[in-house]
Amino acid sequence: MEKILFILEELGESISIDVTPKEVFMELMSTKALLDAITLADVIHGKRMVDKRLSNHLSILKLIGSNYDSKQQSKPLFHLLGNDEIDSENGLLQHALSSQILGPARHCYFDRLMLAFFSSNHSEAMYYAKKYTECRQSVRIADLFQTFYQGVSAFRLARLKDKKAREWVDVGKKAISQYQTWVKYSDWNWENKLLLLEAESHACEGELEMAKSKFRASIDSAKRHRFVHEEGLASELLGAFLEENGNVDEAKEHFAYARLCYQKWGAFALADRLLERA
Repeated sequence: MEKILFILEELGESISIDVTPKEVFMELMSTKALLDAITLADVIHGKRMVDKRLSNHLSILKLIGSNYDSKQQSKPLFHLLGNDEIDSENGLLQHALSSQILGPARHCYFDRLMLAFFSSNHSEAMYYAKKYTECRQSVRIADLFQTFYQGVSAFRLARLKDKKAREWVDVGKKAISQYQTWVKYSDWNWENKLLLLEAESHACEGELEMAKSKFRASIDSAKRHRFVHEEGLASELLGAFLEENGNVDEAKEHFAYARLCYQKWGAFALADRLLERA
């Protein structure tokens, strides 16, 4: 538990927090469905859910590929809130913002960030990463993942060579610096993410062999630590890297492997998105 508390303290320059082991555990478990490699179908059927957060639930439905429409349901998810005026995630977000209840708003923004990131909509991911930070009142486990998603997205955007490329690289480098600290306290949780950030950094610098080596190391680390969704992510990003550098046949192999990982996770919408590239 001391390791988790230390990592939380490292998130801010002058953040002082006082949390109990139970609070840290509950925050970890409430985001576990989306951040760990629990099979998404198990979460939807309630087998592994500790804290049923509506935005989490809807995000999982989107990853699975469900066409869920709350307005067409006889008993929609949002009835749990006890407010008939809220019948969608956007309605929940707007209610939270107008009422200055930032907890639900933070969750909505994080889930949108995660969906945009895994869907390779990196500009959108950066937007929601910023909105999530604006709603942060206290430090949460999800902040570490926000740093990861933001860092990888920044490096991906930097490769577009637009006028903000240098700024994006700086964001990515900051994420690497933070993960170099966090990995000292839990290489099981953070090693594969650090390796992936480093791979994207090398790719931005044109260090192709180093980038390829780090991508492969990230895949191996995610597999060894049983993060099948991030094993798929690293495989997809390696495929994109190879494709960008003209190695189309090898890229297809990694896209195909990424599809298998996403299918194991239960994220069939992500797997289908790669069908034409595999």
